[in-house]
Amino acid sequence: MTVATLLDAAQTRALEHPLDAALAIIGPAGSGKSTVLLERARRAADAGNVWLTAARARGVARLGTALGPEVKSSIRCAAFEEIALEIVRALAPERDVALISDVRAAQTFEDIGAKLFSLDWTEFVSAEIDPEITGLRTPERFASAAFRLIRRLRAAQISPEEFRAQALRGANKFYGKPPNFAGADLLTETPQKYRDSLRVSPAELARQYERELDLVKILAKLYESYVGSLVAEGCMTAADAVYEATLLLRTHGAAKFNGYRYALVDDVQDLDGGQIALLVALYGERLERVTLSGDPRQTTLAFEGARGITLLDDGPVKIELQADYRAGGAIRDVVDRLLESEPRTSAPTEAQPGDAPIEAFRAVDPDDEARYVAAAVARLVREGIAPERVAVIARNLSAAQGFVGALLARNVPIDVAGQVSLFDFTAVQDALAVLWALNDPFRHDWLLRNLEAPWLALSDASIARLCDEPASPQEPLFTLEEQPDDDGRRWDRRRDLRLALNVTRGDVDDELSDEARGRLVAFRTALARWTAWERTLALPALVRAIFSETVTAACRDDARGRFDQNVLERLLDGVDAFSARDPLAGLDDFLRYAERIADADADLFALEMRDGAAVAVLDIEAAKGREFDHVFVVEAQAGAFPRYYVPDAFLFAPSYGMIPKENVGADARAARTAKFTYALYALKAKERYNQQERRALYCAATRAKSRLYVSASGRPTRGQTTPEFLEELRNVLGRA
Repeated sequence: MTVATLLDAAQTRALEHPLDAALAIIGPAGSGKSTVLLERARRAADAGNVWLTAARARGVARLGTALGPEVKSSIRCAAFEEIALEIVRALAPERDVALISDVRAAQTFEDIGAKLFSLDWTEFVSAEIDPEITGLRTPERFASAAFRLIRRLRAAQISPEEFRAQALRGANKFYGKPPNFAGADLLTETPQKYRDSLRVSPAELARQYERELDLVKILAKLYESYVGSLVAEGCMTAADAVYEATLLLRTHGAAKFNGYRYALVDDVQDLDGGQIALLVALYGERLERVTLSGDPRQTTLAFEGARGITLLDDGPVKIELQADYRAGGAIRDVVDRLLESEPRTSAPTEAQPGDAPIEAFRAVDPDDEARYVAAAVARLVREGIAPERVAVIARNLSAAQGFVGALLARNVPIDVAGQVSLFDFTAVQDALAVLWALNDPFRHDWLLRNLEAPWLALSDASIARLCDEPASPQEPLFTLEEQPDDDGRRWDRRRDLRLALNVTRGDVDDELSDEARGRLVAFRTALARWTAWERTLALPALVRAIFSETVTAACRDDARGRFDQNVLERLLDGVDAFSARDPLAGLDDFLRYAERIADADADLFALEMRDGAAVAVLDIEAAKGREFDHVFVVEAQAGAFPRYYVPDAFLFAPSYGMIPKENVGADARAARTAKFTYALYALKAKERYNQQERRALYCAATRAKSRLYVSASGRPTRGQTTPEFLEELRNVLGRA
C-alpha cells in the first residue's frame, strides 16, 4: 500500500492538484502538510527537475531525511542560498563566490565599523555629522544593532541606495507633518515614564530630525562599506547570495538559468522578502509550478523579517488541511484558545479542556522548576519512554542551561539544538583553556581554568600557592624597573608572570603536596610534547591529539560525558572548517578567531542535534517540524516565555524610515525620541510582538503527541503588558 492511498480527502486533493498551477497547502501543526508536499515532489519528479526546499536550512535537512535514501535524481533538496549560489555561478561565471556564515560576516562588519568608533571618518573630522548619535554611546551595541539592521535590509531586498531614499523620505514625511502627540489614545497607551518624550516643541523636533539624518548617513555608509568589503569580494552570507541571485535573474531573465521546473517550499510562513523575491524572479508573479506549504499560526519570525504569510493570504489556490495526526485534537484545541485573540466561534473538539493531557506546574524558583522537569523526564525514561521521544523546549536556548545541568545530574542523555553559542558550554571553555596553555601559558585566565580542570584538578590551596612567590626565590640576573600604572599604583611585572612561571618552571614545586607536584610535572611534560607536535602536525590533527590527552580523556562514561563529547565534536568541526578556509593558519590564529566570535550575538549561531538517542533540549525554531511523545515547555512566565519586548537602539520601517530610540545630545529633555514613542503606538509593536510569542507557544505545544507539560517559576505578574502564559493555560484548563 502506497503512502498516497493513506491520505485523507483534503490531502488527496492537494496531491492531485495540477503541477503546473500554483498551490498553497495550509494547515495547523500535525495536519500532514509536509507529507503531502513530499508526495507531490515525488509526483513532480516524473515530469521534470524538482527543487524541494524550506524557509530555513534545518527545515531542508528535515525534508531530506524524510525523502529517504532512495530519492529520485531529479529531486534536489537544497536551501535557498544553495540555489542562489548556483544562479550566481551560472549567470556570472566570472565571479568567484562562496558562502560564509553570519558570524564571519559580523566580524567583517566589526572591522568596517572600527573607523567609525574611532571617529576617523572624514565626515566627523569635517563636522558634517554630529558624533552625538543614537546608540554611539555604546559602540558595541551600536555595531550589533547596525549589523542586525543590514541583515534584515539584505533579506528584504533593500539596497543601500533604496535604504537611504526610504529613510530620508520617511523622515521628511514624519517631521514635515508631525502627528498629534497629545492624542488621548496615544497618551493612554504610553507608559508614564515615557510621556515626556511627547511634549516636544517645533525646535526640539527639528533638532531630532537633524540627528536622525546624521544616523541615516552613518548607517547608509556602513551598509555600502559592508557590501563593498564583503559581497564585492565574493564572500556572501545566505541573505547576500539570495539578493545577488535575484538581481541577476531580474537583469538576465529566468530563462538564462536552466534550473528547476518545479519548486516545492515548506514552512512558507517563515520566508523573508528576499526568498519571496527569488521565487518570483524564477517562476513569475503568479508562482506557476510552485507548491507552498505552511501554517500562519506558526509565524514566529515576523520581527526578524518573515513575510511568507503574504503568500498564504494573497497567493495561489489554497487547500486547507484540518486533520490532526499528532495530538488527537485535545492539546491543539487548548493552545488554539490561547492563540486566538477573539472568542472561539467554532465548536470545540469532543475532548474538553479539563480532559486534555496537559500538566501545568508553577515552581518556587528556577532551580525548583529545573528539578521538576528533570525528575519528570527521568521518570519517563525509567518507565520505558525512549529518550528521543521527549523534548524540553525553551524560548531561548541560552537561558536553558539550568535544565541542561539538572537533566545531566540525573544521568539523562540529552542534546541541544537552536540558537546558542557553542562557547557557552563548560566543555568548550575547558577545551580552549588547554589549547591556550600551549599557545600562551601566560594567559592566566585560561591557565587558572586548566589548574581546576579534571585533567589537573588541583586544590584551592595548591592554586593559591602557585599564585604566590616562592619561599626562596632565585635571585634574578637582571632587575626589572618598577613603573607606575596609569592609576598611580606601582606595577610589578613579576606579579603578572608569577603564576605561569611557577607552573612552567616549577619554582614552588617543593612547597606542594606530592600529588599536586606529580600532576604539574605531568602537565609540563605534556606541554613539551605538544610543542613538538605543533611543529609537525596540521592544526586539526594537533587539536585532536591534545584533546585525546585532556578534555576527551576526562569525559566520563555517563550522560554528562556523552553530552560533553558531542559538544567537543562540534568544536572540532569548527576547527576543521577554520583550517579548510585558511590551511596555513596555526593554533594562535584559531584561538584569536575563537575569542572574537565568542562575543558575537547568540542569534548568529545555530547548533543542530548530533545525538539521535537523547532527550532534545530545543528552542522554538529548532522544534518546528518535529514531534515527540512528551513535550516540556519551560519558563512560561513573563520575561522568559513570552520574552519582554526590548527594541533595538533604532528601528526601520518603510513608512517611517529610521526610528531612533534614544534622544541624544546636550539639549535632549527626554530619554526617548518623540518619533520612537509614536511609532511604537502607531505600529502596535508590543501587541504584535506578544501575538508572535503566542504563536511560538503554539509551535512548542503542538510538538506533543501524548502529553504536554508547561511550567514556570516565581509569582505570576498581572500580565497587563506581557502575558503570563502558564496562568492563561491554567484558566483554560479550568484550574485555580
